[in-house]
Amino acid sequence: MGLFIKKAVRSSLDKGKVTTSYVVTTICAVLVALNIAAFLFFPRIASPIAIVMSNAITILLMLFAIQPINNLIQNEYGKKARALAEKEKAEQDLRDRVVSLESRNHELESRLDTWSQTANAPANVSLSFKLETMTYDKTGYLVKEEPLSRFMEDPQYKIADKKALSDKLSKFVDNLTHPGEKKVLYIGKYYVKASIGLDFTKIKFSNDGDALTFFGVKFTKLNDLAIEKDPDDVNHCWLLNDNGEEVTINQADVYRDFTSVYADMRSKEAGQALENEVETLCERYTDVFRNNLLARFPTIRFIDHIEDSSATWYSLKESGRDGRVNQIAANMLLMADALSGYTEVADRPLLTP
Repeated sequence: MGLFIKKAVRSSLDKGKVTTSYVVTTICAVLVALNIAAFLFFPRIASPIAIVMSNAITILLMLFAIQPINNLIQNEYGKKARALAEKEKAEQDLRDRVVSLESRNHELESRLDTWSQTANAPANVSLSFKLETMTYDKTGYLVKEEPLSRFMEDPQYKIADKKALSDKLSKFVDNLTHPGEKKVLYIGKYYVKASIGLDFTKIKFSNDGDALTFFGVKFTKLNDLAIEKDPDDVNHCWLLNDNGEEVTINQADVYRDFTSVYADMRSKEAGQALENEVETLCERYTDVFRNNLLARFPTIRFIDHIEDSSATWYSLKESGRDGRVNQIAANMLLMADALSGYTEVADRPLLTP
């Protein structure tokens, strides 16, 4: 149907063809009229042969006029088909718009109903999550060189335990073959990667009249994060022979346990130093965080131990007991989020009043 209409419309748009059809049809009509008039006004020629010729001429003229008349009919049909197509398109556009508006209306009604139901439900703030504010990531090399004599009598380093005759003989032979000072050289790569934040699940509060006391409002290391170590990292612990002219690596079995223990202890020292850095950073975060909360809520206070407390303590999940706690907890959330991304903090306002 649509294809037929399009063809009809395209045919109707051929103005030259339509004009020619009008001219040919008009000429044929005039000739037919003249043929009829000739017999009306000249009855003497109305013989059988003349009648047959007249009819033949009329039929011939009609045959010539069929195609132009058909073109004119198609042109008129094209106009009507074009108007019909435009009307159908307008009606379809209107139907599509109605469907779209109805769908939008249903969606808005559903939203209003949802908002109405949630607004009428009682509020219950449940802050049972950990908010990560930053990732502390640090790598580097620890290099130490110390004389072996410093560890000869320290039982932690296993050398003092080497009292067997074979061990004493091994030391004696090593001193003869490698005279000079012996030094331990340690080169080790250290890593730390941890997330730091506020654990809302550990925060508790107690209500003493107008005062609110909070426990657990402090930043801590939340998780140790996975570390991808480089296979090209350098990690060595060697016992060196230094006679003043050259330095060589000591391969004596009697000192093998010493280098292993020394490397392990230096690695643990580096790990503890990094843990201390993380704790110090958490303390700075905590101080800034608490000072900002006190600036907004002067009546609250913070404690770090509740073992000997006689007060009743509630988790933030139970903050519905006191509307003030909800407000303070919301500010905690906003301030903790404001600290995100800062590796250096200062005692400045985190949120403007």
